[in-house]
Amino acid sequence: MQEYLKHFIEHREAMPLSVTLAGITYPDPTYRIARAVSNVTVIEYITDGEGYVDIDGEVHPVGRDTIYLLPEGSRHNYYADRDNPFTKIFMNITGSLTDHLILAYGLSGKHFFDGGVLKPVFEHIISLLQSDRPETEVQASLQGIFVEILAGLSIAQRENNYSNDALRMKRFLDANSNRLVSAEELAKTVFRSKDYCLKLFRREFGITPYAYQIERKMQTAKALLADSLMPVGDIAEKLGYSDIHYFSNLFQKKCGCRPTDYRKSKR
Repeated sequence: MQEYLKHFIEHREAMPLSVTLAGITYPDPTYRIARAVSNVTVIEYITDGEGYVDIDGEVHPVGRDTIYLLPEGSRHNYYADRDNPFTKIFMNITGSLTDHLILAYGLSGKHFFDGGVLKPVFEHIISLLQSDRPETEVQASLQGIFVEILAGLSIAQRENNYSNDALRMKRFLDANSNRLVSAEELAKTVFRSKDYCLKLFRREFGITPYAYQIERKMQTAKALLADSLMPVGDIAEKLGYSDIHYFSNLFQKKCGCRPTDYRKSKR
């Protein structure tokens, strides 16, 4: 069996979140890892091949683009398929913050995910391990990657609750927040009627597409007013409003005060 591993021992006991081991493995057909009571949280991404994960007595087949998350304290073992052994990128994590993060991102009790969208994040782990950066910097970056992975899995879990058409429309609106998308244009993104799209969007997100766009614009405006020095006119233009007075009046109607007053309240 071939593998590229990097151990992190120095700060393990002192840190609330610590990556103790990370790398990539190319198992042979006899590969197996078994932990009666795991002292680490394991997160692994399968880049190729097949294998099996047994967690708390339940066996699950896993394959390419599967991510599995096995928490500290669980009874688990995982092993390669004899005919088509998997290749996987992984991190072992420990620390008091680990379980709190998993809980905060709504992933407690969830172990298997479709992780294709996170492939570049896991590939970045390997590039970090193979870099000449100091170990402390690599450790800090890996901790950040672990949180990034949890956030990505959490978002994917929430999006699984929505239909493909609804998600496609929402993503189109999010990508075009600098203007107001018409109902006709939105319908073209999913090749459906305008009436179908309006009803579907409202049923799945509890808001009309128009109201969703306005709400997003106001949220963006608030963030720019609070955290930047961008003039109000530039903010209005960025959000697709050529008339600053119209934007100011709309902001006051939706947010309860004028943009300049909101900015003053945040300084």
